[in-house]
Amino acid sequence: MVSDPILSTLAQLISLHEGIAEPDGEQVLNVLLATNIAKALDLPEEVTLTTRADVPESHFVTYHSALLNKFSELLSDRGCVAAVGVKYDSYLKTTGFEKLLQQNIVPQNGLIRFLDAKPETTRYIWCNVAYTAEADERRIGMVSFIINELTGVTPIDIGDALFWEADRIDVNDSPDLITKPFEELSSLIEQTAAKLIKAELENWSAKLTRTLTRDSERLHAYYGTIATEIASRMEYKGLIGEEKEKELARIEATQRELERKLADIKERYTLVVDAFLHSAMVIHLPTVHINCELVRKKAKRTVTAVWNPFTKILEPLRCELGGEPVYEFYLDDKTAKIISPNCWNK
Repeated sequence: MVSDPILSTLAQLISLHEGIAEPDGEQVLNVLLATNIAKALDLPEEVTLTTRADVPESHFVTYHSALLNKFSELLSDRGCVAAVGVKYDSYLKTTGFEKLLQQNIVPQNGLIRFLDAKPETTRYIWCNVAYTAEADERRIGMVSFIINELTGVTPIDIGDALFWEADRIDVNDSPDLITKPFEELSSLIEQTAAKLIKAELENWSAKLTRTLTRDSERLHAYYGTIATEIASRMEYKGLIGEEKEKELARIEATQRELERKLADIKERYTLVVDAFLHSAMVIHLPTVHINCELVRKKAKRTVTAVWNPFTKILEPLRCELGGEPVYEFYLDDKTAKIISPNCWNK
């Protein structure tokens, strides 16, 4: 996977529009575009994109290039949702999960009891969230992540489930199959996207903060010097009356100019991010649902853990306060609510 943020976003976008993108080093991307997309971008179907200016026979892409603006227009095609099922030809066992459960899911102040395990289909939602970030320049990007709709765990890995296209099957993705309210799913998507986008923009945001601090200090020093010189001149000349009032007005004007300049640079270096769900795929996977009971004093509740045959792991549960995936957690006294160590300590 290419690490360059521009090429990484373009690779995701190209794959969503039935193209192929393969990295050739950290700053070069070899691309095969669908015919209609190539025509829309005014590019050949086979093209090399790069963020380096010295790569021959390639198209140079920066945050300010016209080509990136053309790609950003593709991001405006939002709201595409598809559904696919994945068949699993091997046998899904339902035994041996009691030990696996006890080894992996660990309440720190309570008990977990195995009830039963049975094969079930689990819906996973693969979300692609596009964003535009603006400050002293404009950037576009996209983050992708998967939600286990049953447990609410996100981001989650589904292994190589989508690797073999021959294993994909049509499914009846009826609204009756949805296990969580739309509002809860929407909140999960927003929260996860916000965390991932924040992480992607962390270096740029830190740079903007440093630049804002530096320029603020320079402005304070510059206008502070002017005000000090005016005040010193007033004292040296012993000004009184109208002449003193004029100099005081100059100091006040200097302060107003400082405040205006500070507001200007604050606006320039404040990062504003706009994001939206570009597309989503609902993936129906054959899994094993492990029903278990959580016990804390007199509080008891039944929860379901998921074993995914494509990753060969027992997936984590979800902290019901902070939302992070957890294998080790605490239970509250009233309802045995799952609470991560971080939230518990707070």
